[in-house]
Amino acid sequence: MQKVRIFRARGWRVLFLLLTVLLADVIFYMSSEPATESSERSTTIVAEILPIVHPAFETLPPEEQKAVLSSADHILRKTAHFCVYGVLGVLLLLYSLCFAAKLPVHLLRALLAAAVYAASDEIHQAFVPGRGPAVTDVLLDSAGALCGILIVCLIVRAVCQRKKQPLQ
Repeated sequence: MQKVRIFRARGWRVLFLLLTVLLADVIFYMSSEPATESSERSTTIVAEILPIVHPAFETLPPEEQKAVLSSADHILRKTAHFCVYGVLGVLLLLYSLCFAAKLPVHLLRALLAAAVYAASDEIHQAFVPGRGPAVTDVLLDSAGALCGILIVCLIVRAVCQRKKQPLQ
């Protein structure tokens, strides 16, 4: 199997590394917020969106509104986990593609780095008031990273096939 290196200029390596570190810092910052602050922000966002996507929301009884709001908040939080780690997976793979390695090495390197960061982030949350670690979040974050990595992989494969360059 042939080694793959997509980005040769040093500027790409620096850019992808800086973006990766910046996103990791944002994730760390968001995870450092106490549960009450984090919950308040997401609930506020959901409360603004719900009347738009669920026009009858405001006509529901208060208990039902509370249940819908809680469910929507949970979905928003889990979707945010998945998407943010999807972007992290993309950045980690792009950074890896700045170096020569076989494609499976690039994929595993990026996925492993994202999964380790997800696990360390959950451990970090054990020290934040009102928060705690969850293995399910590590799995969800890793799945998001894998999804982002696979999307980039498909794009790279398509570009290489279009340029008639083999990619294995």
